[in-house]
Amino acid sequence: MRLGEGFQNNAVSVKVDGKQIYGRSGVSTDWTISRADSVDVKTTSDSVQLEVSVDDGPPTVQAIAPAHTPFVEVRYVNGELQLLALEQEPPML
Repeated sequence: MRLGEGFQNNAVSVKVDGKQIYGRSGVSTDWTISRADSVDVKTTSDSVQLEVSVDDGPPTVQAIAPAHTPFVEVRYVNGELQLLALEQEPPML
């Protein structure tokens, strides 16, 4: 999972199937590579529930099928979280 564009000194929390896997404050996008941070998640499940929240706001939840879409790009655009399940790793700009 990669935190991409739009983060500006935010507190970000990520859970997979209800278990916290990432929690960090001060997350900011490096605009030279359109990336704020990343975390690798290993799972053998056919489907997982990915839950992301920013600054203790309401979480965005999405089912992810890791075998089909092993990469997830998370963007924070105009105060809205976007979770993009991808077949290939997103390029760094």
